[in-house]
Amino acid sequence: MKRFLWFVLAFAIVSACFVSADAAPDFSGTWGLDVNKSDFGINNPAKSQMKKVVLIIKQTATKLSIERSTGDVAVYNLDGSESVNNLPNGGQSKTTMNWVGGTLVVKSISNVGGRDVKATDVRSLSADGREMVVKVSLQMPSGERQQTLVYTKQ
Repeated sequence: MKRFLWFVLAFAIVSACFVSADAAPDFSGTWGLDVNKSDFGINNPAKSQMKKVVLIIKQTATKLSIERSTGDVAVYNLDGSESVNNLPNGGQSKTTMNWVGGTLVVKSISNVGGRDVKATDVRSLSADGREMVVKVSLQMPSGERQQTLVYTKQ
């Protein structure tokens, strides 16, 4: 009987670990860009302007909305279906989001100045939930650029 109880206890602990590992992180909150920890993929970013980058993220089981410090708001589906959002420059962005373990993989095609820009973002949270890292891969007519953007929860 003791062996059976130990087995049940061990199974419950292992099951709980798998359930918590598969749970999608919640990116909700107000996030400020940390320019010192970020790599913008260019030599001289305009850091004075980038210090003002703030994101307000609201997440439900099915949607993720991001309000930028510029005032524009984009709403995305978290089920892998396409979301279409208007860009501040008048173009549009078509985006799909999918969970891969504890990361959110975002693929988008945006029309900027009459040219298509493809981006893949991989968004993750630190273990304590205070830091959000967004690894960005951009494909533009002028070439590819890799960025790592680090946000701190405010």
